[in-house]
This record gives sequence, structure tokens and C-alpha cells, in this order.
Amino acid sequence: MLLTPGLAAFDMDGTLLNKDSQMTEVTKEACRQLREQGCKLVLSTGRTYGSAQIPIDSFPFDGYVCSNGATLYEADGTLVQRISLPKDIVMDMLDKLRAEPIYYELHDTASSRLMVKEDRDRLEKLIEEDISVEGMLMRRFAFYKLARIVPLAEMVEKVNSGESEIVKIFIWHSNPEKLEWVRQELEPWSTRATITSSGSNNIEVIPQGVSKWEGLRYFCDKWDVEPEKVMAFGDAENDREALTGAGYSVAMENASEEIKQLAKYIAPHHNEDGVATFIREHIIGK
Repeated sequence: MLLTPGLAAFDMDGTLLNKDSQMTEVTKEACRQLREQGCKLVLSTGRTYGSAQIPIDSFPFDGYVCSNGATLYEADGTLVQRISLPKDIVMDMLDKLRAEPIYYELHDTASSRLMVKEDRDRLEKLIEEDISVEGMLMRRFAFYKLARIVPLAEMVEKVNSGESEIVKIFIWHSNPEKLEWVRQELEPWSTRATITSSGSNNIEVIPQGVSKWEGLRYFCDKWDVEPEKVMAFGDAENDREALTGAGYSVAMENASEEIKQLAKYIAPHHNEDGVATFIREHIIGK
């Protein structure tokens, strides 16, 4: 029996995109056919809205849940909801992260990926390691092409004045042991912020109570789609709530066993057009 979702939500990295961070033509065509059946299409990602646009190459989604649900956008890019991290948490975490050679970005509602100028040299050294490390090429692209480098004093002013509303702190390191140290250091703030991850080499800090699923509920209400008619695709810890809440939960073959156990269905590997294959076999029937 074919499945009949009213809304399909797609995580990007490790799910909708291949290893080269591309949305293939095969995947685009499957999504077009899915839309033709009346299903709404939503990107559900840890990325900012701006960086989410790069790999999809103008493919028209009906809505965007970005920064793990901290920002929501309509199809035309209009920001309709945002939830920011408390300023004191941002400043305290920034001080903690600057004490060690850790790659970090502060993401705001304007899709800026902010870095402190005084940390630029050591952050650059971290991304000049072995390119085989997960996320290394993406980190280099973000550092050289997307990051906005600002002096520390300016960063502090932007955050404290509210000019930059920080919705996520992104942390990356090639050494998992170093990330575990970071988690332990950030633990004191875990009651006021959510500490999650979109991959084995990163940590993402978002406002307390924010998740991709909570963001998707906005679009469910807008389009009158019941949770049991939502299909959520994902592969990582930050997809946990969406996979738990959606009636049709789909984990990728490349996901961890823990994430797979949350899902009702398993799609093929993200680098083998897994999303497209699942759509064709379980929804479109081709």
C-alpha cells in the first residue's frame, strides 16, 4: 500500500543532499512528482536560510524550518517566526569557546555566520587538516565563503544591542574527544538551551524548547495537516523530535542505529539518492 503524506519534511546534510552537498536532479524530480500529488514540501535543516539555498539551486520548497527550528520562513523567504538564544548565554558560551582552539560560528536571524576576527588564524588552522574528515570541505567553504568575520568588540556590541539575534551556536571539531569536552563544558547551560548535533563532528546550541518538529507544527497548522500525515526524513540527533512526532518517520541508511530505531521506515543511503528512491517506491509507486 502506498503512503499518502500531506507534508514531507527533509533534513539536508546526510539526507536530501549527497556527499558533495548537492540536491541531485533525480531527487528534484522525485520531489516535483510528490508535490504534484498535493504534498507540501518543507526543508527542515540545521542550516541558516541563506546557506540552505545554496545546494538546492532554486528548487521551490513550500516552507523552511531553519537553524533546527529557531527560524521559520515562507516559500518566498519571508521570516515568520524566530526564537533567539538569551544574550547572556551567547556571551558566556563565546567566552568558553574562545578559551580553546575550537571551530565555532554564531548564526543570526539575518543568516549571518559570525566569527570573531581575533580567532581567525587558529580557526583556519583547524580546517587545514585531512580533507577526509567528515565535514572538512564544508567547513572550509563556510569559513572562506560564508563566514562574516568581525572584531570581538563589535561582536559583543551586536549581540548585546540586539542588532544580531543569535539563534544558534555551531561548534565543530575533527576530534570527537574534543567535542565531548565541549559538551561537558556547556552542560551548565543545558537547562536554558538545547544542546544537539547534526553530525558526529559537531554540536549545535539552540534555544530551549526549539526543535525541527516544533517548527514543522507551524506549517501543519497553516496547511491543516495532521501529524500522522507528516513524513519526516532525517539522519541525526537534531532530527529526533521530528522522527518521533511524524506519522511517517523515515531514517536514512547512513543514520546511526539509535536514530534508525526511532523511525518506521528506512530509506537508502543519502549518497545513493535515498530520498528519491523512497518517494518513488513508497509514495508515487514508480
